[in-house]
Amino acid sequence: MLVDESMSGWRPKTTKFGGLPNYTYEPRKPVPLGTMFRNGVECVSGILVVRDVVQNPEQQALKSYFATTSALPDGSDIAAHTAEVLRLVEGAKIPKSGWVGGDSWFGSTATAVEVMNQFGVHSSWIIKQNQQWFPMKPLYAVLKARFKDQPAGHWVTFQATISGVPLIAMAYAWSQRGISYILSTCGSTKPAEKMYMSYFEDDYGNVGSKEINCPELVHLLYVYLPLIDEHNKQRQKNLGLERKWPTRNCWFRLLTTLLGMSIVDMHRLYRNLRNEAFLDVDILEVSDMICKRRQTERLAS
Repeated sequence: MLVDESMSGWRPKTTKFGGLPNYTYEPRKPVPLGTMFRNGVECVSGILVVRDVVQNPEQQALKSYFATTSALPDGSDIAAHTAEVLRLVEGAKIPKSGWVGGDSWFGSTATAVEVMNQFGVHSSWIIKQNQQWFPMKPLYAVLKARFKDQPAGHWVTFQATISGVPLIAMAYAWSQRGISYILSTCGSTKPAEKMYMSYFEDDYGNVGSKEINCPELVHLLYVYLPLIDEHNKQRQKNLGLERKWPTRNCWFRLLTTLLGMSIVDMHRLYRNLRNEAFLDVDILEVSDMICKRRQTERLAS
């Protein structure tokens, strides 16, 4: 399962929340204001299997796992991002030895340790802001010391066991200046069969590309990271129900979003169960088939 966020866009005009109990502002999203869902998508079919609506901070603090004692050596409390992952893993019923991954909002050493200790589920995460118990500076120092000014396509790894969970910490240079920090409880550090395509800008502003090596565990995470972003794009842009069905009712907007998510899931399920001849069927064609069937049933009755 891959975890990420989705937005149901809502821009209040007359009151602060426009009828909603709260909303979320996330400027990095294409639709930055509205109701946020934190989702889990099944990696093979691309179907959403669990979602958790983001409420106001007081309500979020009442949800399970938040502020309970962690298994880390310092006995610190479980933070909001780790509690969110635990709820999603539990809600999706991922079996033991399964896998979950996500971007830097969800990722931390605490998340990897808690998911393994509480559910026996492996995980891989990008590490950025949640740096506690993660050796980011030492990884960077070793990477620069070994590969100087030509780090692209190289990586260094540290291994440790924290609270009984074996961990792999990695710094991977996906370009001469770009470095990703990865934490995983599973996977291989050997080069993947498929090379990573790195894009760069030369001295004249021209964009070039080059294939570089990539470790297997990073390749696994990179392949699945766009799944929910692609799901959001299908719903918001290709299907576009929120844009086609304007409303002043916040609850109708939420129902429209959930309906759009369901149609995207049906489209992905349809493509997943059919053979390759049906892979070019787009989401609008699938939605038309759903509507025509319902219309035929209504006329028959």
